[in-house]
Amino acid sequence: MTQAYPLARERHGIRYTLLAAPDSGQAHFTFTGNFQNQEIVWDATFLTLACYHSGQPASSQPVVRSAFLEIGGAGAHGRAIRIALDIAEIDEPAILRSIIMIRNYKRLHPGRHEFGEPREFAPRAAG
Repeated sequence: MTQAYPLARERHGIRYTLLAAPDSGQAHFTFTGNFQNQEIVWDATFLTLACYHSGQPASSQPVVRSAFLEIGGAGAHGRAIRIALDIAEIDEPAILRSIIMIRNYKRLHPGRHEFGEPREFAPRAAG
């Protein structure tokens, strides 16, 4: 039997709703948090940095990428946020840590926020 989505979850007092089945490279979920002094619903797409990289155009040269948060506009499920972290896989503890990170980040504003040590990815042929 397959799990129906959206799927509301609560772990360690943190509530979120999975909008689709997560896999090791990405998850799509909503949660509440503060943004510019207002309580909002975040529509989060959470990716490993490697998964994000694999979705970008191929390059014949090495590419350097950093972890990032990218805050977009409001949509059907809330304000869009894309989170790419240099972690091995997306699992429930990583989802919970990402929610805590966003909730604790005090100066969020629209746009892209890069952070952490950059990582170099090897050239990748188009295919």
